[in-house]
Amino acid sequence: MPDLERDGRSELPYGLVLRSSEVGGRVGEVRRSAAAGTPVRDAAPGGLPEQLLADHVPGPAARLLGTAAQEAGMRPLLTVPLSDLTVPHRPGGPDRSGAPGPHLLLETPAPPSDEGQVLLEADATGVVEWVFPEAAMPGGRPDRATGAQTFRVPMKQFALPASGQAADRGIVGFGVGKVLHLLRFPIERATGLAADFAVSRWEKKHRPYGLRLTTPQTFLEAGEQAGAGAGEGPGVQVSAGRLAELADRPFLLFVHGTFSRCRTAFRGIADDEPLLHDLHRRYDDRVLVFDHPTVHLDPVDNARWLLEHLPTDRRLTLDIVTHSRGGLVARHLSRNGQAGAGGPAPSVRTLVHVATPNAGTALADKQRLSNLLGVFTNLLGFFPEELVSTTLEVVLEVVKHGATGVLGGLDGLAAMDPASEGLGDLNASAVPTEGSVRAVTSDFEPARDAALAMRALDGLVDRLFGVGNDLVVPTEGVHRAGSYVVPNPLVVPSASAVVHSGFFRDAQVRMGLSEWLPGS
Repeated sequence: MPDLERDGRSELPYGLVLRSSEVGGRVGEVRRSAAAGTPVRDAAPGGLPEQLLADHVPGPAARLLGTAAQEAGMRPLLTVPLSDLTVPHRPGGPDRSGAPGPHLLLETPAPPSDEGQVLLEADATGVVEWVFPEAAMPGGRPDRATGAQTFRVPMKQFALPASGQAADRGIVGFGVGKVLHLLRFPIERATGLAADFAVSRWEKKHRPYGLRLTTPQTFLEAGEQAGAGAGEGPGVQVSAGRLAELADRPFLLFVHGTFSRCRTAFRGIADDEPLLHDLHRRYDDRVLVFDHPTVHLDPVDNARWLLEHLPTDRRLTLDIVTHSRGGLVARHLSRNGQAGAGGPAPSVRTLVHVATPNAGTALADKQRLSNLLGVFTNLLGFFPEELVSTTLEVVLEVVKHGATGVLGGLDGLAAMDPASEGLGDLNASAVPTEGSVRAVTSDFEPARDAALAMRALDGLVDRLFGVGNDLVVPTEGVHRAGSYVVPNPLVVPSASAVVHSGFFRDAQVRMGLSEWLPGS
């Protein structure tokens, strides 16, 4: 096991070069996949779930991520284990000078022109992170022409509070031991060229628009009818004509967030059968779910599509429950001039923001795209329900998109950047006085006996934000964003351990919905 010298250079097997900037440690045996010389499209899966499990990634997360990555065409090529990593101690807090800080540079052979590659970093605490090649980041150099790609792996280290669990013994903290997995995947081609906006094509096919009327029995099934056509009835596409017929009373509308669908975002409500049946009873089965693409189109486009599919001769009254980015879509629905079909914009009687990035999230900055994808990858692994895998599919498509050096075509994510023009425009206006607006947020802190990976992820994200957060969205930014200030927010207590994807599992949140939604 060779030493990794600080500010040194090590030539490793299979054409790898590892350079250190202020990092010391040890490099283990570099492993090469048996199918490494095979084109990715023809290569066998390669046992990624088993590899991640061996790297201390929690079992459910290792199986979910490994299987989903394999199904997305990703194949392990090389594995580099690192241990006993050390970085200089800097008293007085983090360096704010803008210097890159301690890091490793891993130089690898460049992939063929019809393949891309990305680094999956598995920390010994069980947290995984995505690392794009330098050319995939703003200002990066086009290194394929040199026959090599370079990955910058920042070295972040911090101690974790002891939990007393036997499984934690021998773990000093985050950033002490890591395993780097180099994964390759095929690049789809269009008209003979690598497509710049592969995510948009994927999302149009797999995450199309849909506005559906549901019953308690079809609430979760609605998302399965994507692209089903113009049929009417519970769980299928509802026409503007049918909506006009029912417009004599208010509707309840659910709008999901980033990477999601309604059937995954609102699973916690569906699992509360008394609440689900009560809501359908209150609204006389006028319960709608709005599925929409969240990556390549921004919230204005989403709102415009919905408005164009509402009646042109009847104004609907809506009570809206949103999760995450869905709250931004809802805010655009009642804005003047958005109705592309010339019909009246709906009257939003009640709007509930659950974890909405009204003030944005720093994770949506282009420079932090890999951080955003890493946080979602870990969160989905902590809740490995059957429906979660469909969300992870989208995350992995964006990983492949970003790893090829294409950071355009992600307008839906860019809309959550705190510096985005769209957010600035929205937040120049105060909360409307003609309706009721509610906000639900959380400052997540894991319990002392929480899994090591969860505690490590919380520590990592807290260092990214520097303020309270639910691991994706700043706590205060849900209810306070410029002139848009929602009074009396429900801040879920830290003891409830509510992360961004878990709000509707919380009884307090569901109780709040029951109190705030008036029905017909």
